[in-house]
Amino acid sequence: MLVDFTAVPRKPDRPWRVVLLKPYQEVPGLVASPPLGLLYLVSAIRERFGDTVDVQVLDMKSRVLDPEWLDEPLRRWRPDVVGVSALNCEAASAEHIAKLAKGIDPKTVTVIGGPYPHRRAVELLESTHFDWIFDGMAERTFPEALRRHFDGEPLGTDIPGFSYRGESGPVLASGTDAVRDLDELPLPAWDLVDFDRYAHQPTMMMAIKGRRYATIFTSRGCPYKCNYCHDLFGKRFIYRSADRVLAEIELLYEKYGVDEFEIVDDIFNLHKPRLKKIMEEVTRRWPGKLHFCFPNGVRADIMDESVLDALAAAGTYAMAVAIETVTPRLQTLIQKNLDVERARKVIEWADQRGIMVSGFFMIGFPTETPEEIRATIDFARESRLSTAQFFTVTPQPETPLYELARAEGVEALAAIARDEKEGASYRNTFTWYERAYDFPLGKLRRRAYRQFYFSPSRLWRLWNRVPTWRSLGFGFGALLGNMLGRTQPHALGRPRPPENWPYVEAESRAPFHRSM
Repeated sequence: MLVDFTAVPRKPDRPWRVVLLKPYQEVPGLVASPPLGLLYLVSAIRERFGDTVDVQVLDMKSRVLDPEWLDEPLRRWRPDVVGVSALNCEAASAEHIAKLAKGIDPKTVTVIGGPYPHRRAVELLESTHFDWIFDGMAERTFPEALRRHFDGEPLGTDIPGFSYRGESGPVLASGTDAVRDLDELPLPAWDLVDFDRYAHQPTMMMAIKGRRYATIFTSRGCPYKCNYCHDLFGKRFIYRSADRVLAEIELLYEKYGVDEFEIVDDIFNLHKPRLKKIMEEVTRRWPGKLHFCFPNGVRADIMDESVLDALAAAGTYAMAVAIETVTPRLQTLIQKNLDVERARKVIEWADQRGIMVSGFFMIGFPTETPEEIRATIDFARESRLSTAQFFTVTPQPETPLYELARAEGVEALAAIARDEKEGASYRNTFTWYERAYDFPLGKLRRRAYRQFYFSPSRLWRLWNRVPTWRSLGFGFGALLGNMLGRTQPHALGRPRPPENWPYVEAESRAPFHRSM
């Protein structure tokens, strides 16, 4: 049976109160950016409910607020629903928030979405204080679950991606929501964002060239079958039209003074004609006025020089490419099947166009040998990359890679799961590989950073490519944390609690006036 995502909720005696939170948890290389997923949910709730729901958002990460800070505002405001969007490295804080909300008022509905609960509904419903779990896209499913709850209707079993705690145990979802036209989704609630605050905190690219920046999605999903991937948005590539993307860019630039855009798609360059149309129109309409960077969303071996020309002309100054491993055997094992030599060439082409390229590498795969790890590090060191990140492999439940890791070291997986629950960072504890094979991977990783960055030619390239002193400071802090394998105290600054929260953040925003 198809779900009616347009049913109108009844009018309550007072607006229902919904709080949406992005939790803070210290990790090395900590960054903050506008909570894009929550902003999409706010717009979806506004569109569906109007003034019958008062929805409040708080990015606790950007404000460096521990879960305990919520005690007083939650007691004062008594929300009906408390929702959290969490990464795996935010699991402990997210679960603490749910426990705290339930302790204040057991009737509060506690909700979690994002990468952390992906394919983990049974585990979380049985072991945490979360009542509802959303898997995959939730712009339509979350408002529908809210409507049924507020109207006193049964939650049912027909909302895709929605699992919850029923009277006799977990009620599990089937599949996830298959949104087919992203243009139908409302734009994120950008009126709630204090862009100036984010502009002075470390970003995903550790670089800010413009005055203000925003993260935007132009597509979701990826058809490639890398077996370590969370696969949150599925394997079907869906994208917003070029006109819709350009309309959002125009809104952010003209109304909010945003002149830098971090595109965070899974794979922005899959549809070459759309990419060129967007970038060519940006070049025509805002020549030399906008800046673009790609923290995670381009695949190197499908790039060509014409695409790089279009990106550079529109103002692209930085991008990240995911190499992971240079060993053909492992490329097959992890099902990424990247053409590594083509990727090396694309890095050189981008560098020639003045684009700063960051390489993502994963070390410590199941069955990977120390020699194979060193080969990947040597590739990074010898390449034209400006920066590099060496991530240690952390197999995620319900992925094929997890099953490979289970066969190699099941006790190591259990130890990693305990670390996650206790709030430890993947970068300052023993890795799965170290535990499974008794090999000092953390020590080798730290050496990789030293070998990569302590190169006169690379330091000179960074000096010439890093856009601002502010970015240089962000990058140095993150690099130090990665090299030491520990958190940097107050990486995002000291705690900055909001005044009189919950409140309507839009009312506290001064209008933006573009200087002529």
